[in-house]
Amino acid sequence: MGIGDATDADRKARIASNEALFRAVNEKIENMNAAFASVVETFTVVCECGDNGCVEQIDVAVEDYERARKDPTLFIVVPGHEIPDVEDVIGRSENFVLVKKKEDGISKKIAAETDPRA
Repeated sequence: MGIGDATDADRKARIASNEALFRAVNEKIENMNAAFASVVETFTVVCECGDNGCVEQIDVAVEDYERARKDPTLFIVVPGHEIPDVEDVIGRSENFVLVKKKEDGISKKIAAETDPRA
């Protein structure tokens, strides 16, 4: 099997793994900001899209970030970085789009298994 022969499941797993990696990075950023919670209302996170080359940053309110982290299948992405066959848009703000993994199995499973808060 060549590189161009990846199955749909392999592609979805790769996307979910990339998103989980960015979520883990953002959790570390959020933990550092927690010490300043009484004075910090927003902080900057990296886009949690499935593109492992994406380095775009998003300003997000602490309460919006915490709301997203309550569900391991939710990810915060830059508008336009949604992947419609893998995730559904469930919310939008000026700075970001909130996406939820589809109920297809592999993507949702990886998102839940890699949840740093679980």
